[in-house]
Amino acid sequence: FLCSLNCLPDGRATCRSVPGLSKNQLELCYKASDVAVVALEGLDIAIKECQIQFQWHRWNCSSLSVKNRNPHASNLLKKGYRESAFAFAISAAGVAHSVARACSQGRLMSCGCDPSVNRKALNRNLRQSLEKEKKIFLKYLEINQILTNKEEKKYERAKAKSRWKWGGCSHNMDFGVEFSKLFLDCREKAGDIQSKINLHNNNAGRMAVSSNMELRCKCHGMSGSCQLKTCWKSAPVFHVVGKIIKHQFRRAILVDQSNLGNGEPIVVLKRSPKLINAATSSEQNRKQHERLLRRITKLKSAMRSARKLKASLFYYQRSPDFCERDLNADIQGTVGRKCNRSSLVSNGCTSLCCGRGYSLIKERKAERCNCKFHWCCRVECEQCHLEEWISVCN
Repeated sequence: FLCSLNCLPDGRATCRSVPGLSKNQLELCYKASDVAVVALEGLDIAIKECQIQFQWHRWNCSSLSVKNRNPHASNLLKKGYRESAFAFAISAAGVAHSVARACSQGRLMSCGCDPSVNRKALNRNLRQSLEKEKKIFLKYLEINQILTNKEEKKYERAKAKSRWKWGGCSHNMDFGVEFSKLFLDCREKAGDIQSKINLHNNNAGRMAVSSNMELRCKCHGMSGSCQLKTCWKSAPVFHVVGKIIKHQFRRAILVDQSNLGNGEPIVVLKRSPKLINAATSSEQNRKQHERLLRRITKLKSAMRSARKLKASLFYYQRSPDFCERDLNADIQGTVGRKCNRSSLVSNGCTSLCCGRGYSLIKERKAERCNCKFHWCCRVECEQCHLEEWISVCN
């Protein structure tokens, strides 16, 4: 007897094997161990997608790929960099995406298909479509004549339009988003600027998934005539989610801060001027009030041309150049990174090597080649050794 992922002993063992989880995360992991295991799979997917999106950047998400499967253990996520914002967003999106898909696949005891589709409403739509089809058919019976080819095609088109579209097993995105909030947002307790921005970026990542749900349909009927469709809502391919968050990364917004110590930092998170303490009446506070209002107005005008504020990524610290290795900050540097010496953009050796130059190294690799199929049923291949010169940053 092999225990599956949703067995309690294996789930608890998985929870204990991931260091860096907060107390609340561990409690949630013990209560819903099967969902927590899927959430950890979502974090793995998020890290892999992050590495794809930033493979030619100086920061390539390598610091997030740790053995304990918990990217939040990285010191980089304790900073307010633009890259940290992307890491929070992609992690929250990965958890929501993975859990929503697992619900519809029947892998979890806590959830199933999206329950928002009302079965009674579907049955009502079915009756209405059948009645409509019946009226169309009776109309031609009353005419009592042989249909021409043109009329017959018209009748078939009208009949096809009236066919009922049944809602299949949709991905349970509501449950995925909710569990992502419970599992990740509980880490942010301080209420300072960093926690507020982390929570905002978590929500922005989840919105990248939930706002881009796709309607997928499968046709049924003779020769695929699509007289009847089975339709369901599906989460987008996660690579699409990665591209959306990468686009948000390019347009990330620098948020103002007044302090990182005691007191309430000034964070432009809402559109309301209530952020400002209007109770003060002194001349100095009034001038400070007006200056801050002007800064908020200027920031809002700049954001009107961008995407919606809720979907944007926020950061509050300027990023370092990520050129030199700094283990305390989980910055790996670019020494030894492969680059493209003929490119002038971010993947070029000039940019990626930070002006240190590069070296040419002969790389030898083995590949399968000259494959032949033998009846029945095996494939035999030879092993070919290829050599190529690659550029590596000094």
